This record gives sequence, C-alpha cells and structure tokens, in this order.
Amino acid sequence: MTTITNVRTIEGDTISLAVETPQDRIIDANGCVAFPAFIDPHVHFRVPGAEQKETWETGARAAIHGGVTTVFDMPNNNPPCTTVARVHEKKKLIESQLQTAGIPLRYRLYLGADSASVDEIQKAKDLIVGIKVYLGSSTGNLLIDSQETFERICEIAARCGIVVAVHAEDESLMQQNVLRYGNADDVSYHSKIRTRDCATVALERALAATKKYGNRLYIVHASTAEEVAMVRAAKKEGINIFLEATPHHLFLNESIYPSLGTRAQMNPPLRTAADNEALWEGIADGTIDTIGTDHAPHTLAEKNQPYGKTPSGVPGIENYLALLVHAARQGILTYDKIVDLTRSNVERIFDVPANNDIVLVDVERSKEIKNSDQFTKCAWSPYAGMTLTGWPAYTILGKNIYPLV
Repeated sequence: MTTITNVRTIEGDTISLAVETPQDRIIDANGCVAFPAFIDPHVHFRVPGAEQKETWETGARAAIHGGVTTVFDMPNNNPPCTTVARVHEKKKLIESQLQTAGIPLRYRLYLGADSASVDEIQKAKDLIVGIKVYLGSSTGNLLIDSQETFERICEIAARCGIVVAVHAEDESLMQQNVLRYGNADDVSYHSKIRTRDCATVALERALAATKKYGNRLYIVHASTAEEVAMVRAAKKEGINIFLEATPHHLFLNESIYPSLGTRAQMNPPLRTAADNEALWEGIADGTIDTIGTDHAPHTLAEKNQPYGKTPSGVPGIENYLALLVHAARQGILTYDKIVDLTRSNVERIFDVPANNDIVLVDVERSKEIKNSDQFTKCAWSPYAGMTLTGWPAYTILGKNIYPLV
C-alpha cells in the first residue's frame, strides 16, 4: 500500500490518499492538488499506418506526463478504422504496444464513417465510443459529403444510442477556396481556404440531421464565435448537441503564423483573438462541454515542408493539463470547471464508467515548454517557449503511480 500525504483537494482541504500497490511506501505530496485524471476525448495516436509520427508506446507516455489516463482515439488511420474487423485488428496492435510500454492506458475507439461502411455502425456499437464523421476532408481519406448518407448515419446512431462526432467543415466550400487560393505558399492562407463559413455551413447540416433524428451530436474542435453562438442557441432549443474546444484554438490564433509557420497548420485552422474570447465565453456559460486536444502529431520533417505539402495537425496531450491549470491560476476558469471539461462531462456525454484515477498537480511549479522535453514521438510542441505554472507531479492509473518530476 502506498500512502500519499499532504494532498490538497480542489476545495482546499488537506487529505491523505491510499493506493493499493505491491510495495509499502509513503509519498509526501506537499504542494500538490488532486484532480481526477484527465480524459482526452480526441486523439490521433497514428496506429496503424503512421507509426513514424506516434505509437501507443510514445502516446501513452505523453498522456501520463500530461495527467491523462483515458483517451478516445480517432479512426483516420491507414487503413481507416471503418469496420468491426478493423476495430479488432487495431485493438490488438494497441494492446501489444501498451504492454511493451508497461502503461495500461485506458482507451476507447471511434469507428470511422464512409459511404461503404455505414452498415458496420450497428455491428460495432458495443465496441466503440462513437462514430466519427468528416463533413470536410482532413488527414486521411474519410469523408461524408452527401447529406443523405450523413442523415442515414444519424438515424442509425439514434437508434443504437451512439454518439455522432462531427468534424464540421463543408467540403464543397473548401474546394471552391482551393481553386481560388490553391497555389498559395503562405501558411496564413490556410485560414482563407478553410474559412469560418466552412465551419458554420457544416454545423448547420449537422444540426438539421440531429433535429430530424434526435441523435447525440458531438461537434469536435470548435474554432469560431459563430459556432459557439449556434450551439448555444441549439441547446436552448433542446437539441441533443455537445461542443468540444481544443487548447490550440483557445490559446493560439492567427497572429502566430509568422513565428510558427506550418507548425501552426491544423484543421480547422487558427482564427482570431476575438474567436479565442468567444470560446472562453462558451466555456464560462457551459456552451462548450469538453476540451479535447486533437493531439495530431506529425514529424518535424513533414511539418517543415513548404505550405501546400505539409500535413495539418499539432501535438498537445502532454501540455493539456498545464495550459488549463495555468489559466485557472490567472482567473480565467476554476478548478471545478477544469474537472467538468476534462472528466465529468466526457463521462456523461459518452456514457463512460467512472474510475479512481488521479493526477497530483504541483500548482506552484513553473516550467518552460521545450521541444526537447516532449514525450510524444514527434518531439515538438506548438506551445514551445511558453512558461506555465501548474504541472503534473504524479499520475495515478489504477494501482500504478507514475512520478513525473
């Protein structure tokens, strides 16, 4: 048994924790605040097919160092995870890699939607955490650009009680913008190709289908003030919709294109400082339900190519907690709100059983984010150079205690 003493709760009480471990020991956690370990409902751990970017060995280490003990992995792999058979194949790979890492990370998988595999949804309902729909193309070749097919997916999901997670960017509008700006070699044009209209038109499509069928709709990585306003209004109408924000859309904006270049390229793209403010307002009033990192690693060699050849996506899972705790210390949100966004609401929306995992956070520790300190295989962070106060000191996953400093 391990006894952890001098732990503070988020309410300010001092307690001791007992963790059933093979060895007897005492850990003095003076200065640490206990949070429920984070769930990241939106990661891309790149297995199978892109292991040069990330594996479940490196992804699990990055997660643990970010205070995350549960992840929901996206299906845009190679081959994409679109059938029951591929779900089972992917799980075998994951289990093998986690065993090698010695980290029993908790995980759930999304099933990818494409026009050829709609009938797989009902077969996979007990194996998956949700069905992922790309209304606009992103990394990989998953795409549903037919409203008829999308509505069929929503109807099946409503009948089976499955969450429909939607990447809301409209493909037709994006293709029109590609024709206009397709030869651009400046990464700032990424925000002009994937305009805010692409997001709002796709969200309107998603809302129309959900109004019709009543499925649980989970909009991933909101980036604009308009999306927040639309979801706020939809919730008031009683529509079964939930909204996710990412750390990069909360903490970064278009102003960093000159310094980060193509490392700042992601889908949907960075927006304005006013959009940052609107997202924070959405968190404050409960319009935004969760924060998912959209941890989407690519190698520096891939990201350092000229715009037009570079893949979209940034890593983020191991800086997830520190960004939020730092924001709380600045009065932008509360510790209770962090728990809602990173644990309670995720469990409720996706009907995930609770666990007793804990992360102990040294709320006084300040550290600069450096690429050389990252545990993700891609070995860089879009937040490099930021100094944050409030870092994980211990992550407790089941009977496993991981000291992080």
